[in-house]
Amino acid sequence: MSISRQLAELMGGEAGVSSEEGKGSEFWFTARFSKQAVGVHKESIPPADLHGVRVLIVDDSATSREILTARMASWGMRPIDVKDGAEALHALYMALNENDPFCIAVIDIRMPGMNGETLGSVIRADKRLAGTRMMLLTSVGMRGDTNRFQKIGFSAYAAKPILHRELKAVLSLALAEQAGIEPKLSTTRHSARENMNLFIDRKARILLAEDDITNRLVALGILKKLGLRADAVPNGAEALIAMQAKPYDLVLMDVNMPVMNGIEATKRIRNYEKMMMAREENKMMNYLPSFSSIIPIIAMTAKAMQGDRELCMEAGMNDYITKPVSPQALAKVLEKWLPKDELDHPEM
Repeated sequence: MSISRQLAELMGGEAGVSSEEGKGSEFWFTARFSKQAVGVHKESIPPADLHGVRVLIVDDSATSREILTARMASWGMRPIDVKDGAEALHALYMALNENDPFCIAVIDIRMPGMNGETLGSVIRADKRLAGTRMMLLTSVGMRGDTNRFQKIGFSAYAAKPILHRELKAVLSLALAEQAGIEPKLSTTRHSARENMNLFIDRKARILLAEDDITNRLVALGILKKLGLRADAVPNGAEALIAMQAKPYDLVLMDVNMPVMNGIEATKRIRNYEKMMMAREENKMMNYLPSFSSIIPIIAMTAKAMQGDRELCMEAGMNDYITKPVSPQALAKVLEKWLPKDELDHPEM
């Protein structure tokens, strides 16, 4: 509950619980969202009418089948679920014989025996099943998956667990293709996991300075999935101590922290770098600094005002990302600022 409350507070709201003996507990939360300006976003594919659409769910997980079935039934669809590829093919051919074919098959990629990719290839190879669009669900994603799945014949794919609105959007995408509408993307981009292990070949070490434990865990989790090592500290003062103990290639610095905030910590780091560079130039340096003379520092803040960005840049930070941090935004800024050379740091 404490983590949920912190997440709600990050979104400008609050969370709570009310209990009544014999009746159970009710958990609730509130959040603040900005109203989107009219005309800012246009759907490339209009939401399809899902009512009456027959859909086949293929997943070895009974829980996943139950959740997907309930969601689709709530939209007026006609879902049938099976646990493996063999049962899926039987259901598809039975539907043809009944003159009531499935419009869409939602297929999990990881199943015993015949996996999702193989099942998709078998379905697409049979011209009698050409009218059935296929959507792939995957628990992991790697770069290049989109092209591979498209070549097999999948109309769309998404990462599990899939959100309610994402599932509806993907189904609309598949039905749009079935109706002859040419979508801009024949597969979805709902898998942020395409960035998984993006930096696995780099031996870079990152320092994360963040006082909020929830934000810290989220950022560390994203960095791990990107294939990077990271150490974490709760404030700017401890960041300075950590940087004297180990060499780091990049610092992710929260702006608002207790003891010493990110702005002050960055100023001290830049002043130290200038001092060390001056000593080196004057041939008076008798030891090496424990961190790079010009280390990229990326600001992390919940605010996105122009003045805040300028304040960060004036302090000596190199770039700026807003919280909550997304995998895409973090990958983009790391690609820009993380040293390209593979630095072989000794383990300490």
